[in-house]
Formats: sequence, C-alpha cells, structure tokens
Amino acid sequence: MGAQQSGKGKWVRTAALAAAVAAWQIYEMVTAVEAPSQALRLLQIFLLACAGVSCVGSLIMLARPD
Repeated sequence: MGAQQSGKGKWVRTAALAAAVAAWQIYEMVTAVEAPSQALRLLQIFLLACAGVSCVGSLIMLARPD
C-alpha cells in the first residue's frame, strides 16, 4: 500500500476526509429532491454527527503537543 504516515500527518488526512464527508452529507441533505423516510433522515443525521466528531477529534489530536 502507501507509505506509513506518522505523527501529525495521519491526523491531517483524517480531519480532511471527515470534513469532506460532512460537506458531502450536508450537500446531499440540502439538495434532496424528495423527502427521505424518517429512518433514513435519522441515519443521515447520525452519520453527519459522526463525521463532525471525527473532524473535531482529529483537529484536537493535531493540536496536541507531542
């Protein structure tokens, strides 16, 4: 696979990926043509919350001194 990232590099990548997923999820929710079922809406909100927590956690780990 790819080269192993150590230290802060993996947290930058994780934060960027989580932010991209959150942005994509928000875009999908805002531009939906039809209203989804309640179960799907709850799943979307849960996944958005997970992406947000992942992004914040990665940024906190990135800001921590070694």
